[in-house]
Amino acid sequence: MLGEQVSDAYLAELREDGVSYIFAGPNGDDLVLAMEQLGAVFGVKTLLLEGGGAINGSFLKQRLIDEFSTLIYPAVDGLAGVQSIVDYHGTEDEHPGAGQALRLIGCETLEGGMVWLRHKVEDAPAPRT
Repeated sequence: MLGEQVSDAYLAELREDGVSYIFAGPNGDDLVLAMEQLGAVFGVKTLLLEGGGAINGSFLKQRLIDEFSTLIYPAVDGLAGVQSIVDYHGTEDEHPGAGQALRLIGCETLEGGMVWLRHKVEDAPAPRT
């Protein structure tokens, strides 16, 4: 996933190495365009996002996540400042999950006491007045 300003020399190097690429807007950060390009150019319909909190937050903000699959391992660390599943670095009035809600669609206990949760991302219900 590249920005449109990438040099021709770098593109030639990628092609020489057999590396596929797509353009995702001027700065390479247009996630909606990137997902459209992945579908159009490579036929991708489903994508597993294994990012950290920041990339997850960016995709959630753009409404590009339809399901969270979370493994919870029975351990305690208590570390402050560790990224969470969604860690969005926008302004105070921006919330990456605004207007979205999670609905539990699966819960399974695995070996060693690990728990696998699956949540569907849906539009949040309209507030009652």
